[in-house]
Amino acid sequence: MKTAALLVGATLLAACASDDPPGLRSRHYELPTDEYNQLNGAAGDMVLYEIQVRTANACQPDLGADWQRAQCAAKVAPAIRYRVDNGSCGDLGWLESIKLGTLDDLLQDSADYRAGITVRYVDEKVGANALWLMPVFPNNDRWGVPDGCDNLGSPYAVRDYVHVRGTLDDACIAAGRDEYSEQPCWGNGALERVIAAAHGRGMKVLLDVAFNHLGHNYLMYDYVAFDPVRERIARGEDLGRLWDFAATRDDQLVHPALLDTPDALPISPELDALRARCPSLGGDALVRAFNMWRVALDWERDRFPCDPGYLEFGAPGFYLGGDAWDPATGIGDLFASWWPDVKFLFHQEGNWHQHELAREREYLFRILNYWVSRGVDGFRLDHTTDYFSGLGPNEWDYILSKVDYYAWLRGQDRPVFLAEEFHDQGGMSHVADVMTEGYLRDMAGRDGVTKDTAHVEWVVGNRERFDGRTYVMTALETHDEERLVQGTGFDPWTGAGFWGIGATTWSTPMLLMGQERGEPQRLQFRKSDILRSRFDGMAEQRGDADALTGFYHDMIEARLDPANRALRAQHGVFLRSRWTGDADSRIFARVAWSDDGNVVFTFHNLWYRDVAQDFYLPSNVTDAIGLDPDRSYQLRDILSGQVMGSCRRGADLAWDFYVSMPASMRLQWLRLERCD
Repeated sequence: MKTAALLVGATLLAACASDDPPGLRSRHYELPTDEYNQLNGAAGDMVLYEIQVRTANACQPDLGADWQRAQCAAKVAPAIRYRVDNGSCGDLGWLESIKLGTLDDLLQDSADYRAGITVRYVDEKVGANALWLMPVFPNNDRWGVPDGCDNLGSPYAVRDYVHVRGTLDDACIAAGRDEYSEQPCWGNGALERVIAAAHGRGMKVLLDVAFNHLGHNYLMYDYVAFDPVRERIARGEDLGRLWDFAATRDDQLVHPALLDTPDALPISPELDALRARCPSLGGDALVRAFNMWRVALDWERDRFPCDPGYLEFGAPGFYLGGDAWDPATGIGDLFASWWPDVKFLFHQEGNWHQHELAREREYLFRILNYWVSRGVDGFRLDHTTDYFSGLGPNEWDYILSKVDYYAWLRGQDRPVFLAEEFHDQGGMSHVADVMTEGYLRDMAGRDGVTKDTAHVEWVVGNRERFDGRTYVMTALETHDEERLVQGTGFDPWTGAGFWGIGATTWSTPMLLMGQERGEPQRLQFRKSDILRSRFDGMAEQRGDADALTGFYHDMIEARLDPANRALRAQHGVFLRSRWTGDADSRIFARVAWSDDGNVVFTFHNLWYRDVAQDFYLPSNVTDAIGLDPDRSYQLRDILSGQVMGSCRRGADLAWDFYVSMPASMRLQWLRLERCD
């Protein structure tokens, strides 16, 4: 657990009250970025499976076996309108021939990967217990898209964070409507069905958000009722008091409803004021204008347009201004980022625009809080700190702590937060539960890195730089990376073996969809694509893909089995040769143990070689794992369940721990058991 650092001079809240929620990250009005916080241990019990919904079950009618082609021809799929305004694409015909996947595809009652990636498949065949969904929200697929063939736009250029794209919902597709329609159709119901299906199998669902920017033309929807920052300002309230979550508790936030239809518009002076200013507004345009008007500060209301359309017009102070320091004053005053399809948000702490900062912070909290209230179990937080916009650990600490607090009020488990972090890993390690970098590129070892035992030990040891404040995501593929077979020297089986190394450590392992099948093609980011390894007859299809998937399943099952809890424990030591006292460069060897005496030895044959070695256990290791020299022990292979060899005295085992693996064997995980 993360321990609370002493804050000199800080004003404490009622942290010791009997009804105070456990595990909150902060209970102070002002929290320094280096304060230690509570770590959510659920992060270490997850094995993540990352899915891009639109690609996971995409198909082409002329691809695969006959039955797959027939299935594709009958598939419900959105008709994607090509909207790019800054170029053309010679491959447009091919892109438009792809029938994209939907959330409903994940609910099909099939565990056959060739029929599609489903919740059942991920659970039963892969064994992962948490779905990480890449952004499912409406996104910018037109303005400033980098490439003329980006027919879908980046899922991280989000235009509406409280709705799911209608193009991911079969019901919206059947109705011929989506988020662009005059009466929008959203896929929230489909996502909630996926969450229910996952929860029914004991699985978690995590969403992906990027809060240092929004996509162009953000569509502003919000809760039906809450206490806006502008009202707090009007009452003369000290906004620093917002850190006191109990004192500023708003019951309207516990079970929030969305204001996203004209029927939900509240009868209020605020609505009367907007109607008086803009009497011609109606329908969805009025709904979005009211959501902006309600949170707009005085200076924004003074220039509020009667056809605001999008957030950057109605409340420009949400965005970073052209000077990269102050809030934007209008559509022409925006920070020109190197990402043309997004606009940076204003997060600057330490300057005098505290009203804009507090308003932004509350809105981002409401986004996460809404999804947690609908059953979402956690979030991957993209690009968590940023030098330009000012987004930093202190703001995240406020947002995530407040999400925790309202989850506690609902009787929910604490959400899990994964942070992608480039600028302030030290600061975010005190706030997030998992850091998503610092392992993948190091372990993959592209650019000619020699991946011997010394390299692997360095990567595994480097996880400890956070001193137990946060888990590290142990992955060898993500949506941002090449596949593990590209530029690494791995084939799918050696790559799987290296992935298994991370699965034996105190960490949060992750698989990218298709990795378990040896998918060779990098995940297309902004355009239509398919998972080639799904289809019979593809040149890239491996004949041993089912066996490879089974190998990943066995590793995951072994990791999650309480009988092997040492694999998820913090304690571990690298093993050395009995003969030389050094590491064997061919075999990554380690012993891990839990506080209650569970012990597992892990040996990884890094490359295709017949290997054998005598290891020894020095006294400090035998003491740590509780190995009694006079007791009799056996070793059980936790993947096969077989006992390896006969019972041996602890003293003999410590002095001569012999391991032999043929070239075809990637690993041995051996649990220590007493023979008596």
